[in-house]
Amino acid sequence: MLDVNLLGTLRMTRACLPSLKQGGGSVVFIGTQSAVAAPSQVRQAAYAASKGALTSAMYSLARELGPHRIRVNTVLPGWMWGPPVRAFVRLTAQREGASEAAVLERLTGRMALPELATDTDVADAAVFLASDRARSITGQSLLVNAGELMR
Repeated sequence: MLDVNLLGTLRMTRACLPSLKQGGGSVVFIGTQSAVAAPSQVRQAAYAASKGALTSAMYSLARELGPHRIRVNTVLPGWMWGPPVRAFVRLTAQREGASEAAVLERLTGRMALPELATDTDVADAAVFLASDRARSITGQSLLVNAGELMR
């Protein structure tokens, strides 16, 4: 987990720095909500720790690279509707003898918006943070989680 999620991301960032330093730009890390609040439904301590370390690195890099006009931010997705969560819902429903709709309703019932974010929602947040519209935003984490966790 640490090698891929943390070190791999930092290696990629380092490889891009010469180009970014020429004209400024943006680095957007993809973290996880689990890095700031442990989920009760699944156990993923190593994953959360690796993404939490990435968020910590974001703070340092935002300060270090700011003088080069390079912004560094993180998107923190919560539950995202897609194949892994579909499989979780299906397996949980089978294990509990419940309907998939009931399991999904339990997940979305904790959210201010009654639906799960999608990979497109997360990508849109990353595109925003990478864009000139976010030119004054650096060192920030943006939760994309339908309001499950608010900070």
